[in-house]
Amino acid sequence: MRKSHEQLPGKEEKQMGRSYTAGLPGLPAIGLIAILMATACADHARRSTGTVIDDQTLEYSVIKSIYSDDHFGQDDHIKVEVKQGIVLLVGETVSEENRALATRLAEQEKLTRRVVNDIKIEDETGFGGRLDNSWLTTKVTTILLKKNPLPGNDAARIKVVSSQNAVYLMGLVSHEEGDAIAEIVRNISGVEKVVKIFDYTD
Repeated sequence: MRKSHEQLPGKEEKQMGRSYTAGLPGLPAIGLIAILMATACADHARRSTGTVIDDQTLEYSVIKSIYSDDHFGQDDHIKVEVKQGIVLLVGETVSEENRALATRLAEQEKLTRRVVNDIKIEDETGFGGRLDNSWLTTKVTTILLKKNPLPGNDAARIKVVSSQNAVYLMGLVSHEEGDAIAEIVRNISGVEKVVKIFDYTD
């Protein structure tokens, strides 16, 4: 299965933002299992139930490893997303050392196939920026559902992640499908960069 990590230019419209998943490390075991099973049932058949659960387990483990490490604090805002065993790290941190540490922590997990680290080193931008980031993700996801380029009205199997005007696309697609999806996203207002992190079926 071929992998891709490609960047495409988009239109300029600054909407700086960051977000990260909080609270997961404190979840009771039963609650975590319930979340994993619900997500597995909702996911598309192209990913097996086992793969979906593995991805959710890996995402939880990486988040826990990063935010339980003393090197990371309130000024670090790192978002972790996983699809097909590929770990995407985006957001902001305060130092190059922290950026490298996040990669090492993600790589040490046994379910990790590959790590894509696009964490930026800079000061905190504030709460408003994080809201803008979530809004861009919602906007792109909604447009993909409406302009669905995938057969069988299947856009839901694409994971959309956004950070600092960049949109990251994850999922299991053909090269033709991946190019069609990226072309739609590239032309959405507010998207400055498109990064394809697909696994290819051809």
